Amino acid sequence: MKQGKKIFGYCILLIVVVAMTIFAWNRWISKTKIAFLNYQIIELGQIAKANDNSMIELCEITLDDIENLKDYDMVLVNGMGIKYTEEQREMMKELAYDVPVMTRMATNPANNICSLDSVDEDFLSQYLSNGGRTNYRSALAYIRKFIDGKKFMAPEPNVVKEHVEGLLTHYDTKDSEGDELNFNSVSEYETFLRQNGLYRDNQPQVIVTGMMGDATAMTKALEKKGMRVYRVPRMQTFIAKHHIDSINASAIVYMPHGRMGNYMVEYLKHKNIPLFAPVNVNRLVNEWEADKQGMSGGFLSQSIITPEIDGAIRPFVVFGHRTNEEGIRETYAIPERMDDFVQTVNNYVTLRNKQNSQKRVVIYYFKGAGQNALTASGME
Repeated sequence: MKQGKKIFGYCILLIVVVAMTIFAWNRWISKTKIAFLNYQIIELGQIAKANDNSMIELCEITLDDIENLKDYDMVLVNGMGIKYTEEQREMMKELAYDVPVMTRMATNPANNICSLDSVDEDFLSQYLSNGGRTNYRSALAYIRKFIDGKKFMAPEPNVVKEHVEGLLTHYDTKDSEGDELNFNSVSEYETFLRQNGLYRDNQPQVIVTGMMGDATAMTKALEKKGMRVYRVPRMQTFIAKHHIDSINASAIVYMPHGRMGNYMVEYLKHKNIPLFAPVNVNRLVNEWEADKQGMSGGFLSQSIITPEIDGAIRPFVVFGHRTNEEGIRETYAIPERMDDFVQTVNNYVTLRNKQNSQKRVVIYYFKGAGQNALTASGME
């Protein structure tokens, strides 16, 4: 009888230990799962790259996943343009009682669903709105430590690093995965290029601007081809304040989303240089390759048609999406297409500097079906 009581006691103790272990694991140790709803791929890709904590798991979700959001420890929603049905909106409101939810940039006040207290909301808003790898990493750390309440692998987040956009930017040559470096003058930027072996006399100068691609990948590819690259976030300011007068640009590369404006047309005419528009298909590359239509709708117009009003040429696909190891989509440069695009830019720049006697011109004629005459793209 005594032996039986001992065994029973040990079993009870074991059950208690297991229960406490499971509780401790779930409460203080297990992974923090963060869901992202309606986030732009470019921003979400940067957040994913900033995540260096294996105990934080990021998940991209759609409106169809709302009913499963209780599986997550935090839900971040980009409210810009999100289209809830009435049923989905009510489900999100109900969910916010059980799971921390924060919505940013809601264009419809009815969609501004948030269940965080004002302190947590303010901290996360500052991290996310200032952006950059350091702030994104701190936002994820803040969620794990202070919202999910984990103790294991829950580092203290850094103070918010205020984003101050420079006149020019460049990837950090010592840490290309870190935050971009900012420069407040052309001379300061060129000093940096000299110090890092990226400045040579008489090399072609190319300006890179726009937001719909991977600026670091484009800059590296052009530099590898021997060009001096000036990365300009705000082109209109750069021209209007005459900073561009210090640069003898041979070409401008614009990663487009819509027009730049008449100011750019006038500048291109004045300098007599080409404007290139490498395209981001804004979808998974394998899906785009399998789609006979390719691009369509408003994104096609914003990426190809309206930039042509500014004089943009070579709307060649260079960027697309891929899925990383976490299952998060990110924007990337398609290697072989980047090589072809940069070679084209180099060809134009080289042609510009050739003597006319060295140039060779080819006119390609083609004929349509039926009685159509030979044409040469409008030159006939």
